[in-house]
Amino acid sequence: MNDVQSVTRNWETVIRWIARLSSLAINSVFLLILFLALTNEDKPQGAAIPVLVLLALTMVSCLAAWRWERAGGITVLVGAVCLGVAAYSASRTYGAGPHFLIPLVYAAPFLLVGTLFLLAARDMHARDVSSQ
Repeated sequence: MNDVQSVTRNWETVIRWIARLSSLAINSVFLLILFLALTNEDKPQGAAIPVLVLLALTMVSCLAAWRWERAGGITVLVGAVCLGVAAYSASRTYGAGPHFLIPLVYAAPFLLVGTLFLLAARDMHARDVSSQ
C-alpha cells in the first residue's frame, strides 16, 4: 500500500513541477513580447492596450499559482479566456491575418498551465482528504 502512495506522491510532484517550469518558460516568452511592445517607438494604442494589460495580469496569476495552486489555476484559466477574447477583438480591429490564430497563440499556453495547476491542486486536495 505504501508503494502506491509513494508513486502517487511522485506523480503529484511531477505535475506540480511541470506546471511551474512551463509557467516560467511561457512567462519568459511573453515577458519578452511585453517588453518589446512597451519599449517600441510606436507605443501600443487602441485594442492593443487591453491585450497587454490582460497578458500582464495572466502572467502575474501564473506566478501566484505557484503558491495557491487552485485559486491561481482558476485565475490563469479565466485570464487566458479573457486574453483570447481580447486578442481576437484586437485582431479583428487591426485586420491581422487569420482571426482564430492570434487568440490561440495568446490563450493556449496559459490554458495549458492553468489546467496543470488545477491538476496539481486536485491531487494535493485528494491527498489531504485521504490522510484525514
